[in-house]
Amino acid sequence: MRRFDADPANWREADLERDAEQAAKILAWMDDGQRELDEIIGAGEAADGQVKATAAVDGTVREIVITPRAMRLDSRSLAEQLMLAVTRAQDDAERQSRRLMADALGDLLPDGGLDLPAFEERLGRLLRSFERP
Repeated sequence: MRRFDADPANWREADLERDAEQAAKILAWMDDGQRELDEIIGAGEAADGQVKATAAVDGTVREIVITPRAMRLDSRSLAEQLMLAVTRAQDDAERQSRRLMADALGDLLPDGGLDLPAFEERLGRLLRSFERP
C-alpha cells in the first residue's frame, strides 16, 4: 500500500480513482458495519464463574449475574470480582469489534492490520482529499 502524498502535484489519476474506490468501500461498510458493531456483546467472568457480566461494544454493561455462592465473599472481594468481570466483558467486546473491522477492512489497511488510530487518521486524510477548498 502506498503512502498518502498530500501534494496534489504528485497525485496520479489512477491513485485518485483507487482512493475514491477505497473511500466508497469504507463508507459503505460504515453504514452496514455500524449495525454489526451494535450487535456485539462481550462476555466476562470472575470468581471461578460465580460473577458474570456482559457489555456492549461502547462499554455499556448489559447484564451482571452474581451467584448465591459469590454472595459469600466479603464486600470488597465481591466488588473486585464484579469489576474484573465487567472489565473482561468490555475487553471481549472491544476484541470482537476490532476483529470485525479487521476482517471487513483489512484489505484497505496497511499490511492488512488494524491500527485504529492510524486507520482513523488515514481515513480522515483520504476523505479530506476529496473536499473542495
